[in-house]
Amino acid sequence: MSTCPACSTAVSGPPIEKAAPPYHFLRCEGCDLVFTDPMPSVDGEWYRRQQMYLVRDTVAKPKLQWNHRQFLKDLPAHGGRLLDVGCGTGEFLAAASAAGYETFGFDFDAEAVKTAQEQFGLKNIFSGDLWSFAAGENAGQFDVVTAFEVLEHSPTPGEFAADLAKLVRPGGFLAVSVPNRERRPRFQYDWDFPPNHLSRWNKECLAGILRRNGFRILRTANGWRQGESFLHQHLQFGLVTRLLRGGKKSESVALASSAYWLKSTAIRCLAVPLNVGLGLIGETGMTLYVLAKKNDGR
Repeated sequence: MSTCPACSTAVSGPPIEKAAPPYHFLRCEGCDLVFTDPMPSVDGEWYRRQQMYLVRDTVAKPKLQWNHRQFLKDLPAHGGRLLDVGCGTGEFLAAASAAGYETFGFDFDAEAVKTAQEQFGLKNIFSGDLWSFAAGENAGQFDVVTAFEVLEHSPTPGEFAADLAKLVRPGGFLAVSVPNRERRPRFQYDWDFPPNHLSRWNKECLAGILRRNGFRILRTANGWRQGESFLHQHLQFGLVTRLLRGGKKSESVALASSAYWLKSTAIRCLAVPLNVGLGLIGETGMTLYVLAKKNDGR
C-alpha cells in the first residue's frame, strides 16, 4: 500500500497508467492527485545531465512563458519582496524586477543559478535545500512567492507546498503553475514521466493543496498552446546535445547555439498553423495556473 505524497491518504487501488519500469501511476481518492509509484528522488546533478536542461542552461534564449506573462498581467502586489522558487535561468525574475518588485530567486540547480546571475546580473539568488531556506530567517518574509512548473518535480509535494506557505507573509500571495493533466488533446511528452515529473495535477487537487496550507484561491487559468512543445518532442535529432557534450567547448557551444536557433525558428513558424488548428478544436491549454492569497489570521 502506498501513501499519497500530497495529503497522506493511504492508496491501495491498482495502477491507472504504466510508465518505464519500475514506475507506474496511482490516483489518490482523498485529494485526486495522480502520482508516481515508487517515488524517486533526484538531485541537481541529474537535471544537469538531461538534454532539455543542458540546452536551457547553455544555448536557449531566455523568454517569458505563458505562466510568467499571466502573473505579470495579474500583478497581485504592486511592489514588495518577491521570491521565485525554481527560478531556473532567471528570465521571470528580471521581468518581475522591471515590474517593481524586489526580487529573490531560489533553485536547487546551481548551474541554472549561475546562468541567471551571468545573464541578468541577479544578486539575491540562491541554491540549496528549500526546507532549510523556508525554516530559517526567510519564513514569512515575502509579499509574493511564485513556483512555476516546480511542484510536479517534488517527491514530497505536501511538504513542498507547506514550505512555500511558510515563506509567504500573512495576507501575501502565492502563484503556482503545473502541467495540466486534463489538457486536451492529451499529447504524451517524455518530460511528463518519472523521474522528471512525479505528480500530475488538475484544478481541483492543486486548489486543494493550497487551501490545506492556508490560502484562498483568487483565480485559476489554463494556457500555453501545445504546438511548439509537440514539435520539439517529435523533431529531436540530438545534434545540439552532441555538440554541447563535444570536445572543444567554445567552438561546440557556438555551433550548438546556431543549430538550436535554426531549429527553434523553424519550429516557431511551423507551430503557428498547428496552434490555430488546436484552437479550432478547443484545446484546453497545457499549463494550469493558480493565484492564491494567504489568510491573514484575522
